[in-house]
Amino acid sequence: MMSSKGSHDDDHLDFAKIEKEVQNAVVYDEKYWRENDAKIRAVEQRVPTYDDFREMVLAAHLKPLQKGDRISDIGRFTQVWNQLAIGQKSNNDMQIKNNDDLDVNGLQIPSSGQEFARTWKHLSKVKEDQKNYLLIVGPERLGSLFRTEITDGLLGEFFDCLRSVKESETDVVIELLDVFTKTRRFSLSLAFLSKKEKSNGSELFQKLKSLCGSEKAEKLKELEKMYKLC
Repeated sequence: MMSSKGSHDDDHLDFAKIEKEVQNAVVYDEKYWRENDAKIRAVEQRVPTYDDFREMVLAAHLKPLQKGDRISDIGRFTQVWNQLAIGQKSNNDMQIKNNDDLDVNGLQIPSSGQEFARTWKHLSKVKEDQKNYLLIVGPERLGSLFRTEITDGLLGEFFDCLRSVKESETDVVIELLDVFTKTRRFSLSLAFLSKKEKSNGSELFQKLKSLCGSEKAEKLKELEKMYKLC
């Protein structure tokens, strides 16, 4: 016989929510391994530029035409190029309103890399909003979201928006830079930084040095070597 305590606990379980979380986890896992395979292929094929590498990864979900496929059907094909950036329209509309003046402080803290990426792309028009979003999410949560790797070439975009760092933000930014080095595929993220992104990274470190003074100099020097920017 089921105990009254067990029955009481079951009454409070949200099975729909649990099912959705499991489905999201499966989708995210499948996406990760699909893109991981694309990255390995890109390295093996020695793609000439970072843009070529990025295109291969973003197109990882596309499948070649089979013998029985009809070209006439392609005109009605509505598959998006980057599923992660666009997300499911209905869910995205519920979480983020289409508003260029979106208040960053009103955004939910992401519980997955997919949620982070959707919001990040939504804020792409304003670098300051992207920077504030990084600071709001914070080093601990970002370290958890990207513990396997910093996906979709985001490291270079992080450099870009963080260049506007203010003196009051330096401690958090240094923590972020430190957390990123602890992701498992950090070296791969570095390998595919473009020249412009590396330049932005160098500019960010120079800005931090000028704002922090001698008290953070040793830590910044250590991080700069890890990012291979010195």
